[in-house]
Amino acid sequence: MTDYIDNPNKYQIDQTALGQAMMRAQAAQAEADRAKQDALVAEAKERSQQEEIARAVELSVRNNAQLQAERMGITTNRVITSQSAGVVPPMAEVEKTTVRVLGGIEVSYQQAKDMAEVGQITQAEFNKAVVDGLAARGYAAPKSFR
Repeated sequence: MTDYIDNPNKYQIDQTALGQAMMRAQAAQAEADRAKQDALVAEAKERSQQEEIARAVELSVRNNAQLQAERMGITTNRVITSQSAGVVPPMAEVEKTTVRVLGGIEVSYQQAKDMAEVGQITQAEFNKAVVDGLAARGYAAPKSFR
């Protein structure tokens, strides 16, 4: 019987079934080793790219004046609406506003005004509904409604 472990090159000339099986096993092992090496290279490349992205983000964050200001408590990116600026719309715009009364029923300004006049809702409820309706549209309410 031939000892196949002593000389791996002997498999190349050995035409027995065992010799051919050993050659196929060696070829499969070599292919598996190449695949593993390729996977390790791809993983290292991906890790390198992720580290580069992390460095770039850190550099960007470090040099971002707006972000630094936010971290110090200075807000620089406020959205200014006409409401926050205290802009009061003209009465024609107020009358176009839809309001919610009686637990969420949406009606026109005129319908809500009529409801307040006949006593279905109080004047305070009407005023609050108008203030809320204008706020939803980004306006401050006239002083008579506050």
